[in-house]
Amino acid sequence: MALDYFLLVFIASFGVYQIASIPAKLQGLWLFRSSKVQYVFGMMAIVGAFAWFFTDEERNIQHAIEGSEQLGLFLAAIVSAYVVTAILCSIIQAGFGFRVDTPIEGKQHEQGMERLKTTTLFGAIVSSLRKAKEHKS
Repeated sequence: MALDYFLLVFIASFGVYQIASIPAKLQGLWLFRSSKVQYVFGMMAIVGAFAWFFTDEERNIQHAIEGSEQLGLFLAAIVSAYVVTAILCSIIQAGFGFRVDTPIEGKQHEQGMERLKTTTLFGAIVSSLRKAKEHKS
C-alpha cells in the first residue's frame, strides 16, 4: 500500500508540474513544445494515477499507513517527481539544442525558479558554473 500511495502522488505530481509550468512559462520544465499537448499529458497523468489507485480491486483491504509515514511518502514523492521532471526535461530538451541563456550585458540575471523560463535545470547549472568561472578569472 505504501508503494501504491507513493506512485499515486509521484505520477499525479508529475502531471501537476507539467500543467503548472504552462501559465508560469517555465519552459525548462516542459516535456513538449506545445502547451496544449503539455496540458493534455498532465491531465492524463493526474486522472490516470487516480483511476489506477482507486480502481484497484485490492484497495478495500485494511492497510495501516500511519500519518507520519504518509507525510514522509507524500514529501518524498513530490520531491522525487520534481527532480525526475527537471532531469527528464533537461535530457529531452538537450536533443533539441541545449538552451543555455546568456544574460544581456548590464541586465540583472534571473535567479532561482525564474531561470527555468529560459533554460532547463542542466542549462541553469552550466550557466551558473560558467558565470562563477568568469568571476574567478
